[in-house]
Amino acid sequence: KQWYQRRVAITAGGHITWSRDQAREFYSEHEGRFFHQRLVEFMSNSGVFHAMILAHPTEDAIRKWRQLLGPTKCYQARGNHPPGIRARYGLTDTRNAAHGSDSVESFRREVGVVFPEYEDERVLRFDEVNSTLVGGSNKSG
Repeated sequence: KQWYQRRVAITAGGHITWSRDQAREFYSEHEGRFFHQRLVEFMSNSGVFHAMILAHPTEDAIRKWRQLLGPTKCYQARGNHPPGIRARYGLTDTRNAAHGSDSVESFRREVGVVFPEYEDERVLRFDEVNSTLVGGSNKSG
């Protein structure tokens, strides 16, 4: 319901199973941090998960998605942002229910790992995103 109300479109999705190498590549920006190996092991041993590319017809779509997620740390999310996805479904800081790219650059790198055949410019063009929005319309008025 939150996605529908905020006009978020799912532009691609699929069931994914990662190897350790794929998880390492996806989380490469965190290499050397204390949680990196734990995150790689969790993501590569968890079995199948569903990955999606979401779009929104505004320039602050990443910020809006991250607001829906809430803080990365579940205990903070429960206290500071109870309606957030991580507050509602996250278990731990590593198992926090969902991921959201923190920038367009991160999105481009991450989508290349998860959906290598996907053309990210499709997501970044307002007119196409607006016409495919869940609950949205490309007509004015």
